[in-house]
Amino acid sequence: MHGAQTLISPVQVAAIKQGTTLVLECRRQHRYDEAALKASEKLLKVVPEIYTIWNYRREALQPILKAGGEAAQKAADNELALTQACLLENPKSYSTWHHRKWVVLQGLADLQKELKLVASALALDCRNFHAWNYRQFTVKLAGVSAESELNNTSSLIAEDFSNYSAWHYRTLLLPRLYNEDIKTVSFDDLVASTATNWPQQPQLQQQFTHQQPQLQLTPSSETCAAAGSNSSSNSAEPRTFTGTASQRRPIPLHVLDQEYDMVHQAFATDSADQSPWIYYRWLLGNSLAHLQQAQETAQQQQGKAQPEPQQGTQRLGLHQQQNAQQQPPLQDSPEIEEAKIVLGEVLAREISKFAEHLAVDPDAKWPLLMTARLKEAQVRLGLCEGLGLDPTALQAEVQGLYLRLCEIDPMRTGYYKDAAAGKAFVVVQALGTVYKFTE
Repeated sequence: MHGAQTLISPVQVAAIKQGTTLVLECRRQHRYDEAALKASEKLLKVVPEIYTIWNYRREALQPILKAGGEAAQKAADNELALTQACLLENPKSYSTWHHRKWVVLQGLADLQKELKLVASALALDCRNFHAWNYRQFTVKLAGVSAESELNNTSSLIAEDFSNYSAWHYRTLLLPRLYNEDIKTVSFDDLVASTATNWPQQPQLQQQFTHQQPQLQLTPSSETCAAAGSNSSSNSAEPRTFTGTASQRRPIPLHVLDQEYDMVHQAFATDSADQSPWIYYRWLLGNSLAHLQQAQETAQQQQGKAQPEPQQGTQRLGLHQQQNAQQQPPLQDSPEIEEAKIVLGEVLAREISKFAEHLAVDPDAKWPLLMTARLKEAQVRLGLCEGLGLDPTALQAEVQGLYLRLCEIDPMRTGYYKDAAAGKAFVVVQALGTVYKFTE
């Protein structure tokens, strides 16, 4: 419905101007009789975007609604009917949705009917963000549980795996159901805190450069050095991460497993549809957050174990204190090792599922790209040893995947070349924000 245009004749334009002038003059004179309201109603059904006309009706109706009784109920019902008629003509009218919210907030509307209305609007256009916003508004007033709304999104997604809005709504609902005080984290932050460098392998770089002469591979030591520097300067304190409220709480592992199964059904239906892939990145961000939780726990435990500075001694800087205290590396923490094992199993499982998909469709771009990213994550996060993998061979495989993607998707060759060089490593956050390593 985006870009839809309604042709209006010159006669209609003149009538709209005349009607608008009449209503505005009535407002100036504070005239709120039935004839003026009928004129404004007729005008809004033709042009519902004139928000001043809606304001005029609110001024006229406020005393009636405030008084209550049958007159108030009748006035509210009339406004709901008017906005519904306007929305049938223009379901994305900002002014109309805003006025309907105002009417509902007067407490005279049947919220169950409102939910049915918004369901009808979403059935006509599943990406009508006005309707989604109104649904969340109504759900909050009606006290509908997050679990009920989650089930509703499951039904919508089952009907159409391309329903991006329903996938996105799940990223808001799941944290409400599992309100754990843990922040999600990106691959980039994890790499920095674990200080596991992307292996530098000149032979592989020369091999890839020979296959793609125009590509100059440069070791990612600058990136890794920067990551290591950030880690050394901040390791004594829990790292802080940006994000919205919907980002900051990872989902329990067993729930994430169910969500992974659900999104893979969408991949099997149409692997080229980007809606479930965006949601998939959010799931990965929550999986990564559990490793970050273990790192923060270990940091806090180490902080408690540190002796208090002796009185009379000069206060050392943070970096000096770290060197003087000789803190053991976080990698030795049992909690971190356990979290790395769990994360390694998740990534390995996901890679295996994509391998099954690629066996059927070897040139599927998104499964190939995600396989490359997940395997690169295994190397960068130091998960290879626990899985019995050779980091050198795995890195070569990653570079081969990016080379293959250059052939399958030539429009994005530059990106894939940077990715193969270790300069465009995509990290995953709950909101789906994309970060890149920089030199």
